[in-house]
Amino acid sequence: MSFLNLTAGEFVALLGGLGGLITALYLLDRAKRRKLVSTLRFWTSAMSAEEMQTRKRMREPWSLILQLINLLLLLLAIAQLEWSNHPGAARTHVLLLDTSAWAGAVSSDGRTILDREKKLASAYVARLPARDQVMVVRADALATPVTLFTADRGRLNEAIREARPEYSALNIDQALSYAAQAQGWSGGEPGESVYVGPGKIDEQDTASEHVSKLRVLPVSCNCEDAGIVRATLKRNPGASGEWQATIAVKNHTQAYRSFRLNARFGSTAFTPRRLNAAPLQEVAADYVFITNGGGQFEADLDSADALASDNKVTLAVPRAGPLRVAIYTNRPETVRPLIEASSLISATYLSPSQYKEKPAADVMLLDQMAPSSPPALPSLWIEPPRTGSPLPVNSVVERAAVSAWNSNSVLAAGLHAKETQFAVAEVFNTFDADIPVANVSAGPIVVARPAAASRPRLAVIGFDPFDGDMKFQVTTPLLFANLLRWLSPEAVRNIEVAAERVGAANVALDPSERTNEIQVSTDRGDAVPFTIRDGMLQLFIAKPTIVRVASYDRERLLSLTLPQIAEHNWNPPTGSASGMPVETNWASLEIGVWQWLAALAGATLVAEWMLFGRRRSFRPRTSQIRSAARRTMRKRAIRELVSK
Repeated sequence: MSFLNLTAGEFVALLGGLGGLITALYLLDRAKRRKLVSTLRFWTSAMSAEEMQTRKRMREPWSLILQLINLLLLLLAIAQLEWSNHPGAARTHVLLLDTSAWAGAVSSDGRTILDREKKLASAYVARLPARDQVMVVRADALATPVTLFTADRGRLNEAIREARPEYSALNIDQALSYAAQAQGWSGGEPGESVYVGPGKIDEQDTASEHVSKLRVLPVSCNCEDAGIVRATLKRNPGASGEWQATIAVKNHTQAYRSFRLNARFGSTAFTPRRLNAAPLQEVAADYVFITNGGGQFEADLDSADALASDNKVTLAVPRAGPLRVAIYTNRPETVRPLIEASSLISATYLSPSQYKEKPAADVMLLDQMAPSSPPALPSLWIEPPRTGSPLPVNSVVERAAVSAWNSNSVLAAGLHAKETQFAVAEVFNTFDADIPVANVSAGPIVVARPAAASRPRLAVIGFDPFDGDMKFQVTTPLLFANLLRWLSPEAVRNIEVAAERVGAANVALDPSERTNEIQVSTDRGDAVPFTIRDGMLQLFIAKPTIVRVASYDRERLLSLTLPQIAEHNWNPPTGSASGMPVETNWASLEIGVWQWLAALAGATLVAEWMLFGRRRSFRPRTSQIRSAARRTMRKRAIRELVSK
């Protein structure tokens, strides 16, 4: 027997306080009252007798008893008195529903593993005592609570029905740790942590050995699978429009497997490949194709297994055209050898009279000219006239050599020569945001200015790189390449596209990449936390997402959409319970009697009114009759006295 709404102390306090108040009211009902009488001749003895009689007994004690019984029944109903074979506080249980990638595997009967998990979970909840509270948690790479601790069975079953398989592997240690913490926060008596699933984990671990009150409801799994674990697309920087694709397939079973891999780009289908893999072996297939436009590269695996989510992958091939440069010059034959030395540049030569603010190009080159209106594209200026220069010219020096290259900027990467002298060089005046690239003793002669709200990027060279010995120096093409890459990094970036498994991802960085310039974001623009350690960029994604890793001259698109397939079996700790609890141990004998108590309290209230309340309700009329009688007697006595 127990109370659900009140503690024993609260019940006793309320019963004592209200019962004492009712008793006091009954005692006050016998207090002395003023009476009007016709004479005091015979009153003294009668009054004494009445007082003595009042002290001996209470008027209507049975009414008081019925009132106290009614109060007791009402308080028992409010406290929700219950007889149960599980006395004490309600227990709190945490139900860990496995929603990892293996939960989507299809069994021989056509049902998924998650469908069987839901059936077991609902049966377990149904066996719990009605007042026990349960929290439903979806367990995969992260432990995600779906409900708070609640005894509402309808809400719990709805949360179980709405569970869907995810793409990440099960992290059982994190799930059990979260279950233990949640039970500590609940404030109730800790119950069981219940795991429902096939028990497939990505790494062997032993931290779960310390979990107490653990119950495992295992679900058998036909975990035979071979699937795509990685796909990469890389553009060949030495050949325009050439891409190389690599598809890696792993046999997750303990048996030798043979399967066929199909691949296509757009409407072009490649010859199917037959791949053979030993148990737990990973094999790869390479494809080479040429395209300058975008498209879809798809690969699918003919593998009859339980898990279909890793049998297909799709990669978006970005547009990969050369850098378009509009060159305004009066000496195209002098400029052409340097510009066309790179196959990644597509140049269009125009005269200064054909100048447009926004030609059909990625970058414009202005050779020894000052246009009438500023460019609307990133621009490279070569020895601009002093009166029309985008940067103020402080002075003009002769026979000067570079004294320093800005080694802190990628604009000067690979540039170290200091012995070359310039016949004539313009020295520019720089401002806070400007980046000096090369300096002579008098000041900077090569400057880059970042983009602002009202203008695009620009770079200025204060000497003629096509004059004299400069056109034969290695420094000249390197300087041009650095400036053009800085002006339009999107057009000349080395692009890599990869499909990886959901979860932890590692990206190898090039030694030339500056870590402070790396940006990681999703396809929606949301920033992604990452760390860099030993030349590897590390990040973690729990849901299928496309991640963009961009640096100065390199861009990687990671399509983290392949499922993370766990290959190890989890061994539950020694002493943990397994299977559904025994019916006799968990059968709930809970009889709530508060409704009957409330009805009985109402009945006693009606009985008390019928027996005593009706009589009290007529007392005012009786007293009025008696008062009228006394007044009549008093008037009669007065008349008799007057007549005598």
